[in-house]
Amino acid sequence: MSSWKVVPVFSILFTMTLLSFHLASANVWIPNDELGAYYDSNGTYTVVGAVKNSEDKAIVPTIDINVKVGDRTISKSYTLSIVNPSKDIPFKIKLVAVQDKNAILEKPQVTFVPADHGSMNVDVIYDRTLVKHTDGHTTGFIFNNGTIPVYGVKVYAVIYGKDGKFLDVGKSIETITKMEPREKLAFSMYPDPALASKVSYYSCFDIGTDPTQTVVVNRDSSKYNFTYLSTGYVTDAKFDNFQQTLSLTARNPFPDTAFVNFMFPQESQGQKFSVASNGVPIDFLQSKDPDGNWHVAFNLPPKSTSYVSIAGFEQHPSLPVGNYRNYLLIIIPVAAAVVSVIIWKKKTD
Repeated sequence: MSSWKVVPVFSILFTMTLLSFHLASANVWIPNDELGAYYDSNGTYTVVGAVKNSEDKAIVPTIDINVKVGDRTISKSYTLSIVNPSKDIPFKIKLVAVQDKNAILEKPQVTFVPADHGSMNVDVIYDRTLVKHTDGHTTGFIFNNGTIPVYGVKVYAVIYGKDGKFLDVGKSIETITKMEPREKLAFSMYPDPALASKVSYYSCFDIGTDPTQTVVVNRDSSKYNFTYLSTGYVTDAKFDNFQQTLSLTARNPFPDTAFVNFMFPQESQGQKFSVASNGVPIDFLQSKDPDGNWHVAFNLPPKSTSYVSIAGFEQHPSLPVGNYRNYLLIIIPVAAAVVSVIIWKKKTD
């Protein structure tokens, strides 16, 4: 009898847990009228929207995006910056893998974890210096109201069309690596060129950090991971096992100079990289961070598409370049056969 009494109590507790979870999740969402998708001026499928945080605490949201393309689904997960209570954070996510013009965007799912601190105390200055220009871009100033420096500052905004409907998401193009307390700095942001003529106004400005992007390529039949931070876009990354080079396409659709900073795991203390863009060597900066990762950074010209090749990755010193495992599969049996013959000869002599 006692076991039959436990089951209903457990069911009630389980149901209450589910309800509390859904109620908590319902406070962080993407409004339907602030979600959209389009192909940008470079032909890249782009998902834009804004996450609203109605929680009573700061959070770090993660968006899971699913796009139906025929009978398959293309998915991407993207973690945003910290969002303070009763604030929004716009997002703009590129899905290069989506090529079908009939692709269907499903409603993204939002999960979150509580942040251990609030977002940076930096505000957009709302006065006459916040200007929307005739070509669709906007400029303004931000101010650090805090008492400590902040790093990696980015300004985000929702962009509305002339009909007052959600149109796009903008992100400041300046590289603000550090901002001192009480410091005031300028920012500018541009809509996608294909939408510039439709822009009416910018709203829902938010300050955040620009997260790094992780890229996975095949290298010697294994997965090789590296990250990058950029005000432009990086696509089509491939690793050449014979040349030991990384090739990719770097795009900057904006009228100002952008940048890209790659972070590669260290292979040796003396690694020396080289960078070529469209077949021509270019200037770049190479450095190492406290975690031992190499940084390779360079500028992207305004309104440009650059085909980039990065060399300086190291190959195994004693084996031919390429798939070393295949060579080992050949060398080991041959070596074993040679040893067996030597032993057999010694026994017969």
